[in-house]
Amino acid sequence: MKFFMMLISVLATIVVLLGGNLYWNHKTSVEHFNSTPADASTTAPAKTVSTPKEKEAKTNAAEPDAKLEDYTANWPKKARSEFKTALKQNKTYKIAIVGSQAMGSSSNGWGADLKKALKDAYGSHISVALYPYNLNSDEFIREEKHQEVADFAPDMVLFEPFILNDNGQVAMENEFDDIKTAVNAWGKAVILIQPSYPLYQATNYPDQVEQLKTFSKMEGYDYLDHWKNWPDPDSDAFKSYVVFSGEEQTAPSAKGEQVWYEYLRDYFIAD
Repeated sequence: MKFFMMLISVLATIVVLLGGNLYWNHKTSVEHFNSTPADASTTAPAKTVSTPKEKEAKTNAAEPDAKLEDYTANWPKKARSEFKTALKQNKTYKIAIVGSQAMGSSSNGWGADLKKALKDAYGSHISVALYPYNLNSDEFIREEKHQEVADFAPDMVLFEPFILNDNGQVAMENEFDDIKTAVNAWGKAVILIQPSYPLYQATNYPDQVEQLKTFSKMEGYDYLDHWKNWPDPDSDAFKSYVVFSGEEQTAPSAKGEQVWYEYLRDYFIAD
């Protein structure tokens, strides 16, 4: 009887040990640890990590804009800021070049050369329009040519305000009023004032240009003094920079146009 009871006890112990082992194996299995808890409702999103190539692509994409902004180093602060904003918003920045026919035509002259240089440097980010007129400043306003420029809605205007055409025809006070009338029509555009070309051994004209320079600074317009890049107008060396028709000087020569163009190019497209 005792032997039988001992056998029963041994068998019971074996059963308990086997059952416990099976239960432990289940609790520690890979499937158990990988199972999702019943009360889990969300999973934390995985972080996006840019690869080195993706980071390089983003850097390269930003480089062209940075280079274009560097080109504007000489521009007025307002113009630089507005151009930067236009780049970010993928908008075209508009530049109007306005003045006498000394700039040349749409295909020849420093105006056409500057337009091409600007397009080559800034590409589709800018639009350049030329507005040459064979008028004095009073006629420019009276015939409402300034409104043609306003219709273009420029962000910046490079304006040669017909000072040479006005010489002997329009008083300086009237010319200044004409400039103000035109500028008011151009709204919030940044205004750059420049003189026309210099003349050989002129008398009153250089004084009028000095008055224009003073007026521009008083009104808060940036004044582009390209005259400082020309030879001394009183020297014989200067004669080859203008075209003579008898005693009259009618236009800048090819050499004069080149000097004028290079000054403006270097201003608008800084190294």
